[in-house]
Amino acid sequence: MMFDGVQFICYRLCGHDMRRAILLALIILLSQPLVSATDISSNTDEDSTGTLSGNYTVKDGATWTISGAYDVSEGTAIVVEEGSTMIVSGSMNATSEPQLNLASTANVSVQVGFLGESGILRIDFASDVLYPISVEIDNTTTENWTGSQLDLSGIGMDVDTLTVNITSHPFQIISISTITLSPQGATPELRTAEELSGEGTSLVIPDRNNAWSIDVQGTLIVTGSVFGAGITCHGTCSFDGASMSSTGPINVYGTISVLDSTLQGGITDEDIIIWDDATISWENSVGTGGSTDNWVNILTTRTVGVQNGYVTFYGYDLGYNSADVGPLNDNNTFTSANQGDSVIEITTSERDRMVRWQDGNGVLFTESATGKVVLVTPWGTYEHMISNLPKVNHFEMELDLPQLSFDSLVASDSESDTNKRLGVMATVSNTGDASATFFFDCIANGSDANVGVSVPHTADAGETIEVPMNWDSAAEGEFELECSIFVPYQLEGFNVLATGSASTEAVVWSENTDESTNMVLPIAIGVVVAAIIFLVVSKMRINSEVARDSLESKIEEQLAASEEDEIGTIE
Repeated sequence: MMFDGVQFICYRLCGHDMRRAILLALIILLSQPLVSATDISSNTDEDSTGTLSGNYTVKDGATWTISGAYDVSEGTAIVVEEGSTMIVSGSMNATSEPQLNLASTANVSVQVGFLGESGILRIDFASDVLYPISVEIDNTTTENWTGSQLDLSGIGMDVDTLTVNITSHPFQIISISTITLSPQGATPELRTAEELSGEGTSLVIPDRNNAWSIDVQGTLIVTGSVFGAGITCHGTCSFDGASMSSTGPINVYGTISVLDSTLQGGITDEDIIIWDDATISWENSVGTGGSTDNWVNILTTRTVGVQNGYVTFYGYDLGYNSADVGPLNDNNTFTSANQGDSVIEITTSERDRMVRWQDGNGVLFTESATGKVVLVTPWGTYEHMISNLPKVNHFEMELDLPQLSFDSLVASDSESDTNKRLGVMATVSNTGDASATFFFDCIANGSDANVGVSVPHTADAGETIEVPMNWDSAAEGEFELECSIFVPYQLEGFNVLATGSASTEAVVWSENTDESTNMVLPIAIGVVVAAIIFLVVSKMRINSEVARDSLESKIEEQLAASEEDEIGTIE
């Protein structure tokens, strides 16, 4: 890029003042900072004092030991290659002046040393306090204060130590640069951030970014002290009796062990971040505390694989804040470039991807998230509950679905008249894990076939059903009826058909020929027969009535004779 800049200048000025262009290029080159690069390729022990500056690479299986006391210049970068080791048994401190970071409730301890009876205590803040804070000292409280420099007068200084109690809003970052003690009649004395301490305080570098860095591909062992380093651990990191200040968060992709150590001055809400499946061992150690967690385990991504974009995901009690998400699907994924890849991004929030954490009090928490996937189709609605959401970057989700097999399609006859119904029986089996309510699509002779079936049919899981059809054809010829199970688009990508279609044997359709030539004679015969039957029935009815009348007359005569016999003379 610098060469291109010089070229540009030369092209611009060559015709006017070449020497001026060359001079300007030299100035640019000379103004660039010189960064040294040092390779440590053999076992080396830095056991003195001094300043480390530039780029350092520990390589070739070497061990670099820092047993002395060293300042580390801003921007210094150390790389420990795979197979190599760095040991810090002494101290490595950033040259940047630190500042005292305050929690929402902080008790700042100030060494006074019996300077005088009373005086002014001045607090210089690292940046403007924008939201009102409360400051209490010697039972005197200053309320709703804002600004960058606070003077408290009449403070008793005939004591060894003073405690300044500061309460602020939790969303406001407040840091103290210095405190000045000005006793009456005595010389003011300055207390730097390094000389201050107290509950709810931590020593950090001014810009709250790490001043120098250690990239661990191999092994890092700290038994001494480190201040202001940004540490990334891809290999193995071990803190044993270590004092770590303003190093948080330490990013771990490999493994880390923390034993009998102190981590202070985390510049974020956690001292250590464990990414994905990295591991941590934390024993008998103290972190920044308060709202700063000792460590958290965060997934870099959190996705679920599905079969298509119509599957919907719902998540419950995810992450640090037990958040609920959904409805989510692949077609409206957060990253547009990933749409259509059958992968649902569950969340973009790091807090929702946080699956384990240990708070500032040493209490361990584990996410208890659940999930549900839903697919709504014309065949039915299919759901699957996930009782324990996997704590991994990606997992696949399978739904319990039907699987249909079109077993057979059988016509009741091989011949039929046109425009007349022919019985056909369809047999369908469901060997899947859920029911399906489906339709048929049928064709014959290259066109839609009329089979008289317009309602859906349901086959439960493990069930075989028979569906009767009535096929008719308006055209003559030899045709096969072919039917298939209609699969809606919402089931695209799913294996829901073992056999999707079936056909009948060939059926010959012909027009019905009327072979009767004259219907008059049969009709006449029918009329005659009907007339004869009518006459016979009438004759029988008349004879029956005559016989009945004759019988009734005989009965009456017999009754009259009987009555005469019964009437006699009484003698």
